[in-house]
Amino acid sequence: MSNLFNTTRFFALIRRQWVGFGRIYLMSIGVIAGVIFCFYAFNVGTNYDRLQNDSAHAYSILNFRAPLFCVLGLFFVTVISSSYFADLGRKTRAIFELMIPASQLEKFMVGIFYTAIVGISSFLLIYYLIDLAFVSYLRSFGPSIRTEVNELGEQITVEFWQYFYSVDYPSGAYYACFLPFVLNAIFLMGGIIFKGYQYIKTAISLLLYCVVWMSFFVYLMKTQTENTVGRMDENYWSDSNHIFALITVTGIMLTLIFWGIAFLRLKEKEI
Repeated sequence: MSNLFNTTRFFALIRRQWVGFGRIYLMSIGVIAGVIFCFYAFNVGTNYDRLQNDSAHAYSILNFRAPLFCVLGLFFVTVISSSYFADLGRKTRAIFELMIPASQLEKFMVGIFYTAIVGISSFLLIYYLIDLAFVSYLRSFGPSIRTEVNELGEQITVEFWQYFYSVDYPSGAYYACFLPFVLNAIFLMGGIIFKGYQYIKTAISLLLYCVVWMSFFVYLMKTQTENTVGRMDENYWSDSNHIFALITVTGIMLTLIFWGIAFLRLKEKEI
């Protein structure tokens, strides 16, 4: 069998892997959907009287959406990423997985397809659909648009029952879109490297690395800026968007590096 990428084998492997991984995936997405639904139902239920009496000033009940979206989304991505190659940590199942008639590149690409592309897309779909249903229900309590007067004395239109997919995010938020992918790469790598309790071991390793790196960064900045006078010069790095862009590029590079390491460790399992 050729070790080069073959499209026919790739799509056949996608269908085959769904038999094993599909159960874990559907269970995970079901639990996530249940958690999202419970958050919405609890906040709407506890504020039901307030909605009936003054729906125009009750829009703050949806303030939980952004934190829930970020935390739950990243958690979901890490769980399915760590679970995909978990069978390699068990001898009997590892032999069966390694004997699948497909190249290691195809196996790894299918792993990225299910954990990154399908996983992230399905989470966005589930979250937006549940949000759409509840916000549509909240809009039934009264008008969702009102006119206000701003500080300049101008009349502006405010929509306070916005669907989550139409919310205006801070400009810096879009630079963090690499986070799900870099976490996918890290936990996919951890699922290949560690034997047993892959998620816990990867999470602890990532936490320790972040603590050490942040401590070193704080110490370095302290030693470099101690007994110095701060100056605000107009240069390239004075623009926060340039800093966010650098962080994004670094995150993309780390994602590719971790994916590369994960692929090499997967090839080592074949030996």
